[in-house]
Amino acid sequence: YSVDTRANSYLSKIENNMDDKAIRKSSGGLPYMAAKIQWIEDCFPKEYKKIYKFINLTTYVAGKLCGLAGDDAFIDYSVLSMSGLADIKEGKWNNKICDDLKIDMAKLPSIKRPYCSVGSIDKSKYKTEKDIKVLAGIGDQIAGFIGAGVVNNNDMVDVAGTYTVLGYCMDEFVTDHKDKMLSTIFSGIDGTYYQLGVVAVGGYLYRWFKEKFSYDDKKEFKKDIDTDGLYFIPHIGGRSVPSQPYYQGTWFGIKWHHDLDSFYISLLESIGYEFYHLLSHVRKINNLSRDKVSDIKVIGGGSKNTVWNNIKSSILDLKYLVMKEVPFEIIGDFLIAKYGSNLKEGYRKLTENKIISVNEEVYPTKSRVEFYKKHKDKYIEVVDKIGKIYCDLNID
Repeated sequence: YSVDTRANSYLSKIENNMDDKAIRKSSGGLPYMAAKIQWIEDCFPKEYKKIYKFINLTTYVAGKLCGLAGDDAFIDYSVLSMSGLADIKEGKWNNKICDDLKIDMAKLPSIKRPYCSVGSIDKSKYKTEKDIKVLAGIGDQIAGFIGAGVVNNNDMVDVAGTYTVLGYCMDEFVTDHKDKMLSTIFSGIDGTYYQLGVVAVGGYLYRWFKEKFSYDDKKEFKKDIDTDGLYFIPHIGGRSVPSQPYYQGTWFGIKWHHDLDSFYISLLESIGYEFYHLLSHVRKINNLSRDKVSDIKVIGGGSKNTVWNNIKSSILDLKYLVMKEVPFEIIGDFLIAKYGSNLKEGYRKLTENKIISVNEEVYPTKSRVEFYKKHKDKYIEVVDKIGKIYCDLNID
């Protein structure tokens, strides 16, 4: 959904013309799927009439492997938050929202738990000893959370990948329908829900800086660098939370003594500041006291950057648990396939066998925690004010 933006005008119409708070309360996130369906119906009316069921890529692949018919079409819970059409608490499509948006419910697939069988691959297809059962499965981001063991209430994860994501695990469905900064996702496993916020394309920004400025990110710093009021605003391709697609990237507060190291550190700090803003919001809407969250797991390619981990740890004032690098998404799918709703027991066995473990613990540095206190709120103030400028410049 995030790559194909052709239906964005329909997304805006839905948000402007409907009670989008009701949509978020019901499904947990933005109505991307609803917008796409409306776009197809309006722009491709002949093709729309031929459509039997709307599905996502996972269902398409499973359908091809298992020879599924149209009536076998399914969707798993973890992607329902992007539909805008689901009633997560009831585990079904929302009749009223579908009626209001004029969505034909007959074209919507059935909703499946991730551990439910959706078909099988005939043994003759790949010459296996017996037929291979195929399960509904789960979205890759949530599979990664589960694989990293973010399965208990108040667990947190920092995904330092191409997209930088802050994830929070909870045991009930709580939506961010007022401020619309966090998406709420039901894993399909009872008692396992997630709130997550996406911060631009942090990993891509990192590579962009290295390549465009020929920067050596392997260098060691003998002391902490004081960026002295230099803020990097990472929203080059638009701001994700809250949604401000007109936003562009910025360095703010450049002084004569700033050098390339200052610009590099300010880039790393910007993701930490964005995470602090999201973490504060998680605490606010879930009524969390500070002691409810004391550490955060970090996964993804950026987790190997010690400087970055130290910066984020001090900004968030949380212990950073740097996880051993393993394919967390595959492990998450394995846990669901083997243990189903009892995946926490499966995860415990993986940790006992050291298949999943913590490589390093990074603690906040007291002096840096104090240093960043004066910058965290200042950063968000700068981001919001610059956002108004970009809004005036880019929107008629």
